[in-house]
Amino acid sequence: MLELNMSFVAIEDGREAERDPLPSPKSVRTPGVVGTRLFVGRDPSACRPLLTPHDWLFVSRKHLVFEYSEDRGWTVEWPRGQRDTPVAIVRIKRGETSQDMPYGAILPLPARTSGNILVSDLARRRSVVLAWRAMQPIRPSAASSLDGNAPPTVDVGPEELRNKLRGVRLEVLAAMSCDWIHGRATKRPRTTDELCEMLYMAKATVERCKTELRRDFYSSALCPELNHLLGPDYLDTTPHVHGGWDLIAQTAVTCGIVGREPCPCARRGGSID
Repeated sequence: MLELNMSFVAIEDGREAERDPLPSPKSVRTPGVVGTRLFVGRDPSACRPLLTPHDWLFVSRKHLVFEYSEDRGWTVEWPRGQRDTPVAIVRIKRGETSQDMPYGAILPLPARTSGNILVSDLARRRSVVLAWRAMQPIRPSAASSLDGNAPPTVDVGPEELRNKLRGVRLEVLAAMSCDWIHGRATKRPRTTDELCEMLYMAKATVERCKTELRRDFYSSALCPELNHLLGPDYLDTTPHVHGGWDLIAQTAVTCGIVGREPCPCARRGGSID
């Protein structure tokens, strides 16, 4: 299920514009059915009910596309148009991570997460605000188990990666993903030292596991945004501890690599709430 709430903001001389009343906020909830597509933009034939003001020309006719697919879940795309350079700024916030969305990019909206997307003109005086919330989908395996039939394997990538991450590395990944496993606000360890304390592991062991996890996720192609959008050096240079690890952790939960059993914070009898 994907929930979208769209509102509009216009600023004129430091005040909210009163000359032209803005459209009322709009809300949409749609189930995660493979092939579902929602458009945001000025095209009245394709974008209802997520239709933006017709005279806000910095918004293209089909500016954003939300799509659900079986392998990637919900994604949002900023399609390239005829212009080489866009006349809008798109900024997306997912969890604690906020970034400008590259023109032409496709980004995941993992289950159990929420955030917002801001589409603004270059002067940042008019904005379309999209608050989104992606809820946990019913997995094909859960649905098919009702009739006792085992589902066919569609993509063996996640299962192969999970088998590869046995033992300590899987435990470290589960600890880093515990907020998504429990479906709660971000409460996981903020530093490597806190992670070591939760797991009762030496810092050198945890750091080695994190390096191996990053390498394995890059090579698995389960999280292509880390390679193509953040760049291979992002996790080494980011000023905050987890940074791009949010994408690794969310992908691990979404693909079922972690979350099948209690995470380390529950097994140890402690709580980070």
